[in-house]
Amino acid sequence: MDVKESILRAGVALLDAQGIAALTQPKVARAAGVKQSHLTYYFPKRTDLLLGIAEHSIDGILANLAARLEKTVPSAAIADTIAALGNSGAPPRIMLGLIVAADGEPELRPALQKLVRHIRQRILALLEQAGIANSAQAALLFHATLIGLAVMHEAQRTDQSAAELKAGLNAILGLLGNSAGPEPARNSP
Repeated sequence: MDVKESILRAGVALLDAQGIAALTQPKVARAAGVKQSHLTYYFPKRTDLLLGIAEHSIDGILANLAARLEKTVPSAAIADTIAALGNSGAPPRIMLGLIVAADGEPELRPALQKLVRHIRQRILALLEQAGIANSAQAALLFHATLIGLAVMHEAQRTDQSAAELKAGLNAILGLLGNSAGPEPARNSP
């Protein structure tokens, strides 16, 4: 495992164990077993580190989901995997932390916009792979629903909110699946 990967994994582990406040460069460097100078080589500012951890975490989850889609019922794989993601709390917490950080560091907004576009593209690819939906609007609706459910669950952190998260994901997948009919025929010239 290379240094950057060690840093990202340590950051995700700290986030899971101690929350967003634990994601300081010195703490992450210690947890990764690297010098802080190595960490700042890859992530010069804390916001760079947070963005790196967010993208690493989300990409790992979406890659896992893509692999699961090949082996199980698509809607079950999506709901189960993303509900587990919401229950872990890591991605919602880090995204909320980045949003708050962007209030004080406006230069962070373009990086957040890029991250949101990246996530949305990955969601669209997963919905297409699952045969559920194939439009940017479907990806937007799924993403918005996911964010809302994850934030509500993060605020409550109860068994009931975890069940609501999964039920909400199943509901939106059902709605998207029902509306994803065949492509309209195009007029030939």
